[in-house]
Amino acid sequence: MTKDKLVEKIKEILKTDNNLDFLLELKKEELERLVACIRDRVDRIIQMETT
Repeated sequence: MTKDKLVEKIKEILKTDNNLDFLLELKKEELERLVACIRDRVDRIIQMETT
């Protein structure tokens, strides 16, 4: 996945229209790690809300 697509994925997960282009300064591996961390946290919040 390209860095642009990773930033778009982050925007989707966060449900924001804010400009996150500053994230493009990160390395691809760092963006991938950030996406994984955000997804994990969101999943935990959703799981806590359903229990």
